[in-house]
Amino acid sequence: MSLDPREQRRFVELFGQVPWFATLPVLARELLAAGCSWRSIAGGEALFFEGEASDAVYLLVNGSLAAFQRDGHGVSHAVGQIMAGESVGELGVLISRPRSATVRALRDSELIRLPAAHLELLAERFPQALLGLARLALRRQGELQPHGAPPRTLALLPHSPGVDLAGFALMLERELLRFGSVRVLHAGDAGHDAGHYHAIEHASHFVLYVGDGMVSEWRDQCRRQADALLFVVRADESPALDAVWPDATDEAVERRQFLVIEHDGAARPGAARRWHAFCPRAAIHHLRHEADCARLARTIGGQSLALVLSGGGARGFAHIGVVKALREAGMEIDSVGGTSIGAVIGAGVAAEWSIEEMTERFRRAFYDTNPLSDYTLPLVSIVSGRKVARLLRETYGEREIEDLPLPFFCVSANLTRGEAHVHREGVLWQAVRASVAIPGLLPPVFRAGQVFVDGGVVNNLPVDLMRLSHRGEVIAVDIGGDHALAAGDDEYQLPPAWKLWMEDRAGYKRPRLREILLRAGMLNSGAQTAHARAQSTLLIQPPLADIGLLEWQSYFHAIDRGYQHTLRIVGGPKDALADETPVF
Repeated sequence: MSLDPREQRRFVELFGQVPWFATLPVLARELLAAGCSWRSIAGGEALFFEGEASDAVYLLVNGSLAAFQRDGHGVSHAVGQIMAGESVGELGVLISRPRSATVRALRDSELIRLPAAHLELLAERFPQALLGLARLALRRQGELQPHGAPPRTLALLPHSPGVDLAGFALMLERELLRFGSVRVLHAGDAGHDAGHYHAIEHASHFVLYVGDGMVSEWRDQCRRQADALLFVVRADESPALDAVWPDATDEAVERRQFLVIEHDGAARPGAARRWHAFCPRAAIHHLRHEADCARLARTIGGQSLALVLSGGGARGFAHIGVVKALREAGMEIDSVGGTSIGAVIGAGVAAEWSIEEMTERFRRAFYDTNPLSDYTLPLVSIVSGRKVARLLRETYGEREIEDLPLPFFCVSANLTRGEAHVHREGVLWQAVRASVAIPGLLPPVFRAGQVFVDGGVVNNLPVDLMRLSHRGEVIAVDIGGDHALAAGDDEYQLPPAWKLWMEDRAGYKRPRLREILLRAGMLNSGAQTAHARAQSTLLIQPPLADIGLLEWQSYFHAIDRGYQHTLRIVGGPKDALADETPVF
């Protein structure tokens, strides 16, 4: 069947707007257009499946696509995104191999299909044509990233009756304008074809599809057009017992999902867990005021800032000083992750405690009393852990991780499975208790038949875990130290007890058992820490070698050391830069 001349001219014009096609002679583009056809697919529909024969290359004219690959366990993961004006399927056609990934439409899309047989005909007459296609395929292979591009089209979908969707849309529009132009579409904008919406999306950096009104067709249209879904709910309301959120559980298309919980004032405890059960893949965002909406806008636009805090015993109090300097420099922290003492301090940051509140709370827990002084019969550990558990519970209360204003995670080591365990939900103090369970010093946390110890055993600086969920910059604070312990003379066995006691009183330098256990628990993650440092946007390593790993009485000194060091990196008041004058 011959192609309509008008359609052929349109194909030739479209080819001229794509870098690879535009370099071809006009005759080559005309020959290419003669074998093409249109293909329209709805949001969620597959263009082709992994393992199928590579019989065509596709040029995306309108819409958005995503590529998915299965891992060794058969689980599908997003590996890249294809935007309008880009092509997909080149590599399989070039090397005559089956499709290496499944490609689905993220929203209603229109494509031009270029059959492989016709490309071979083109190559015979214009050999240079496939050279450009090969370069494009290689470039695309190098660009595939788990996160893909930041979302530009957002569906705002209310899931509880009391939601002020119009107010939220207006607030989000205002915050997103900091990063580019925004177009807001409501139910009155329904009834157009995919080309109409593509033109709007092409002209705007962000498009908000507001799923308002009672028209289900428009809500479906919003969902299909979106790169990301924002489920908006009220904290003071509850989901119906028979509620079903098909747009949250449909795994055919791994769109980014956000659960936006509107609060009146302070965050309502338990609301996040209650609503999150209906959209478990969604990232939780609490909306109390405009600053929260600004944080959401930064997250959507890939402009957010994450903070990762390492373990390192008493040296970890330097984290408080680092946070103080970062806040004074105007840096807005949007999410937090940490290990061991980094989890302890990071939880306070995620709770949005002021520096004064953090300093006071942790002073009571660590400086006023030695948290590791409740010794026990050393069958499982040197101390019983009752004191640490009590202090953590008094510090954080019974709040859950999901209720924290900032997204937070901490890391422990699961000895039963031999892997890192990432705590993103559940009672906060219990997760932190697992993260600080120094093997041999503190007893492990036993839960559901599994054994959890200090996260420093496997991942002392979890930048990689932050990168899995976070788009944007990552500041890593490493206080672990590469040379944490030092000894005096060469020694291969301990002297008799009486001599050991006398040498200790005389100040002979010999690492204590508690310090050895703490440092030994951090060694296994040494190579991972080096990799984590390279993954960070900014690495902060305060000089803390003179502070012992369990030297709790250096609390204020460590805080000030972290503050002074960070000021020199990010800038600050000149009169605050003093090595000898503490700021607390």
